[in-house]
Amino acid sequence: MKTLEEIRNECRNENHAARRLLSAGFRLEGWDMNTGRRIVARITNENTNDEQRTFYEFPDYQTAAAELLA
Repeated sequence: MKTLEEIRNECRNENHAARRLLSAGFRLEGWDMNTGRRIVARITNENTNDEQRTFYEFPDYQTAAAELLA
């Protein structure tokens, strides 16, 4: 079982990774209830006829930031 301090550190790291993704232009689309994975999206040419959406799935935002921002 995790201690309160471990939970706080994990939340702090998740929030930091989420902020990094947002500042890089990604959107945090939420959490898939069936798989428990986080959904991250990249939308290019938004609100045009050439709009493209790309969705990614990760176990957490820390993994998403490590892979997408590398």
